[in-house]
Amino acid sequence: MIGRLDTTEVLEIAVRLFVAWQIIWGMVAFIAMGHDKRLATQLRRRTPEKNLHRLEAWGGWAGSLAAQLLLRHKTRKASYQRIYRPIALGWVTACAVVGTLHLLQRFYI
Repeated sequence: MIGRLDTTEVLEIAVRLFVAWQIIWGMVAFIAMGHDKRLATQLRRRTPEKNLHRLEAWGGWAGSLAAQLLLRHKTRKASYQRIYRPIALGWVTACAVVGTLHLLQRFYI
C-alpha cells in the first residue's frame, strides 16, 4: 500500500508539473511562431493570431517571447502585443506565486 503524501511532497510534485507544463507549451509556442515567421517570409497564408494567443494562454508565453526576440517576429505589431502582454503578465504572476510557495515550503515549512 502506498503511504499518504505530505504537504511538502504534494507541493514538490505540483511545482515540477508546473515547470514541465511551461516548458512543453513554451516549445510548442516557439515552434508555432517560427512556422508563422517562415510563412510570412514566403508570403504564404499565415497562422491566425488567435491561435498563437491560445498557445500563449495555455502556457506558451515564454516560448512566444523567445521567438519574438530571437526571430524578431510580432515585436512591433501593437495589436498583437496588446493581447500578448496581459497573457504573459498573468503567467509571470503565476510563476512568481508558485516560486514563492516553493521557497517558503523549502525553508519555512
